[in-house]
Amino acid sequence: MKNLLISNLHKKDVEHFTTNFGLYIRRVMDKPFKKLCNIFTNANIIREENDSNLTDEEYFSALNTDYVASETYNLKKNKNNIIVERYPELNKDEPYIFVCNHTCPEDIETVLNILDRNAYLILGSIESLKYNPEMYLSWLNGMVPFDIMDKVQRKQVLEKMLRVLKTNSILIFPEGSHNYNPNKLVNNLFDGPINLALRTNRKIVVVTLIKDDENNLSYIDVSNPLDVRDIKVNMNGQFDSDEALEKYYVKSLSSVLRDKMATAVYHLISRHTKPLKRDEYDNIEEQLRMKKIQEAFDKLKWERDVFDAEYLTKKTEEERTHEEIVRTLSNLTINTQVLKGYSNKHWVLSELNIDNKDVPLQMRNYLLSIEKSKTKKLKRGKM
Repeated sequence: MKNLLISNLHKKDVEHFTTNFGLYIRRVMDKPFKKLCNIFTNANIIREENDSNLTDEEYFSALNTDYVASETYNLKKNKNNIIVERYPELNKDEPYIFVCNHTCPEDIETVLNILDRNAYLILGSIESLKYNPEMYLSWLNGMVPFDIMDKVQRKQVLEKMLRVLKTNSILIFPEGSHNYNPNKLVNNLFDGPINLALRTNRKIVVVTLIKDDENNLSYIDVSNPLDVRDIKVNMNGQFDSDEALEKYYVKSLSSVLRDKMATAVYHLISRHTKPLKRDEYDNIEEQLRMKKIQEAFDKLKWERDVFDAEYLTKKTEEERTHEEIVRTLSNLTINTQVLKGYSNKHWVLSELNIDNKDVPLQMRNYLLSIEKSKTKKLKRGKM
């Protein structure tokens, strides 16, 4: 059943997706709303004490990366326990661009629970907007939904965020999708946060989260505010136009932002996850991938093939070129008489590896396997 009243919110223009009164009331009523949100999501928030005067570099340099057992914390049974390891001192009435890694189905509600001010959620999931009842709580918080596959809406969402940032903060997940990549701590980032920061002079605050599903426990690190104008970028090089120069500058800043997110992810993983041994698994990558896929289907109740939009991630030009070369060489028909001793087995396996890491493709295959299983059961029942 479609969500009433909010299912078409992504189609509203810049002036009508929210009101000035809506921005104001969400800002001043954030504390009681957070208490309601804590109750609704069954959250138990534990905030660690840290020296807020330390820079990010000083904090991570001094941080002990030895494993910390979950029993160390005062956890509550049957609660969604959230450990906030660090939270900066933020200016009371200043809007910020909160940027978070996308790691699990619960990361949105978890992060909204711990922020000290209202932050409009930037939502690229139209499927969730239409069918997930939890989106009513996101609407009460304030959100900017958009269809990531629609070019017009992608352009409009920037203008909508600019409007919100005049008075309120935003929460954005620039990876675009949950990170199921086994080779990247943080996926490639879309450039939206950097473009926003440059146009508004608002500071970026990096929020990093990992989830311990076995103990229903989340660990969160929140960085000091980052003024991207203070980041020095090496601009020595040949540029054909001012546009090329600007693109290089923005991408360089996005790369710095991604490095900061990956640093925080690394330290959270080091302190709160136990190492896995490859020799204890037949195929560790495949088993972990299927665990994530099954978790996504269990929690998000996917019933339709919307995976190209829901699991869209950014690929660099180098990555796209690499994939094109691999697929071309993999699909070559080899004349063994002419090319004795040559085998394209390496390229076939490389293409298979690319497909295995293609999250929309793997989600689609899993959905098809569920549908086939249901069909078989129906046929058996008729017999």
